[in-house]
Amino acid sequence: MLYAVPGLGFGISVPLVLAYAALRGELPMTPFGWRLLGGPIEKIGTDRLTPLGWTLAVALVGVSALDVVAAIWLRDGRRRGGRLALATTSPTLALGAVFVLPFLLAVAPLRAILVLAGWRSLR
Repeated sequence: MLYAVPGLGFGISVPLVLAYAALRGELPMTPFGWRLLGGPIEKIGTDRLTPLGWTLAVALVGVSALDVVAAIWLRDGRRRGGRLALATTSPTLALGAVFVLPFLLAVAPLRAILVLAGWRSLR
């Protein structure tokens, strides 16, 4: 679940944010006063995504898709799911830091630790 839920959540929501940004020319504002995917790094964009920001956002969608695949393989008890899950940890942490996504920053290390703890049960 720690791979499937964030994978589906960000894999679905980020394209919607990107579609909004493409149509309106700016990132959507939350009711709490910050822009979705608008981190503090000006090179990726704060109100509007730069080309680098767009590339990183698409990378987040790709990593999210890989997380869903890892979740399916882990559910089946496959070791390749564990390898994929561990491989997506670093990019997930990096993208979570760039876009200031606290949920990813908290969940990514936790789920990697759980995969390592259950490694012997994978076949």
